Amino acid sequence: MNFDRLAGLAVALACGLSLAPGQVKPLTFSKDVGPLVKKYCLPCHSADNDNSSELILDSYDTLREGGKHGDPLVPGKPKESNLYKKLLPDPEFGRQMPRGKGAKPTEDEIKLIYDWIQQGAKKE
Repeated sequence: MNFDRLAGLAVALACGLSLAPGQVKPLTFSKDVGPLVKKYCLPCHSADNDNSSELILDSYDTLREGGKHGDPLVPGKPKESNLYKKLLPDPEFGRQMPRGKGAKPTEDEIKLIYDWIQQGAKKE
């Protein structure tokens, strides 16, 4: 391999243009998790609604402010994060979210939230 091709490959890898096999795509709230929160959580957890948990999920910043039960995220620890735990059947407190008979997140969407929290729950 000549030097120019090797240098080009190094630049491509440094810029994140390709992921090594098995490497996980970095997830962010704004691109990956926010649309799911909007779809499944905002019908109840927005500033326009009165909810008993006092948790507002209109944005990453309001999510991090938390509610009556504190911050719903423990970055790096999805199994300690209420945002993830409340999506599972039989959470340790309260009911599974979202409540009601409306659309529920798929297993893949719940896994994406788990992975995002595991990666540190980044905003951008």
